[in-house]
Amino acid sequence: MQFSSWRWNRIIAFLGGAGLLFWVPWSGLSPVLPEWTIDVLRSVPLGLCVYGFTEQPRNVIAMVPAGTALGVGILALYRAFGFGLF
Repeated sequence: MQFSSWRWNRIIAFLGGAGLLFWVPWSGLSPVLPEWTIDVLRSVPLGLCVYGFTEQPRNVIAMVPAGTALGVGILALYRAFGFGLF
């Protein structure tokens, strides 16, 4: 198997996503940013890891972190207005 036949964009996406998954908790951003922002930031490396593992196109995989960010944002708004969902 030749190196040129490997899917380097998916390999790099997986390695970058895995690295960012470990970097976000140790980055020191937790005291500075709200908790929901850290949760949104964790969804981006997850999307990169999913893109590295699957054969789905980028626009389909981009919906994973976008949907997570939207859901976390809506939940943060509910909490800000005093609605206790969880």
